[in-house]
Amino acid sequence: MALNRREFLRGSAVVAGASLITGISDLTLGTDSALAANRDIANRDIAKRDIAKRDIANGSRSKPQVALTFHGAGDPALVQKLLAILKSSATPVSVFAIGTWLRGYPAVAKQMLDAGYDIGNHTMNHYQMKTLSAKKVDSEIAGCAAELKKLIGNHGKWFRPSGTQSSNALIRAGAVKYGYGSCISYDVDSHDYQDVGKRVVLADISKAIQNGSIVSLHFGHQDTIDAMPTLLENLHAKGLTPVTLTTLLGA
Repeated sequence: MALNRREFLRGSAVVAGASLITGISDLTLGTDSALAANRDIANRDIAKRDIAKRDIANGSRSKPQVALTFHGAGDPALVQKLLAILKSSATPVSVFAIGTWLRGYPAVAKQMLDAGYDIGNHTMNHYQMKTLSAKKVDSEIAGCAAELKKLIGNHGKWFRPSGTQSSNALIRAGAVKYGYGSCISYDVDSHDYQDVGKRVVLADISKAIQNGSIVSLHFGHQDTIDAMPTLLENLHAKGLTPVTLTTLLGA
């Protein structure tokens, strides 16, 4: 039942308007930074409406916090090794779970929930979302949302499209339809899913990470496990604190 991430191409409940918009001037919303650059937003209703039109790629650049986000799938034995490291280091993370994987390993959902992690929607089957029809996009988001609700009691706070780093209007419309206020992207790609080795994973993160970064990582890869203790040490040395997306985005 484990999904092979090598076959995949690279790649949120409704964002609480007031809390997220409070820090919106510090957010990078995908490649379109027009909203983030506007320091004089007075009408919060307009801001809440427009935020769903863009992806969130990072949090506030003024706070020394980062979010380690994981694409949730893979060999459960490897997943347990990674979760053990995170637990022993008391590191909060956010996991975008794939619906079919959760269905195969339902106990891991409770394990992550009990650990206080954010659990989000990463579609039902991890298809390349930008290649799908509107009907299929809808079913991919809906399917994982339903699986999450069955396992954790809600549809998950965040949504990240599969098979792409960025969404499009069709994907964003589907995300909003099922209760996610925006799509979550990232500004740091670890490339761990390519099995490039611990050294490369650490180097790719180190060269890009900064205040507010959202880091893309993956379950089910030995390189991720090997890199994690050093990664956490490096973050500490840089004065960066790992937090959940909920904390990073103030939602």
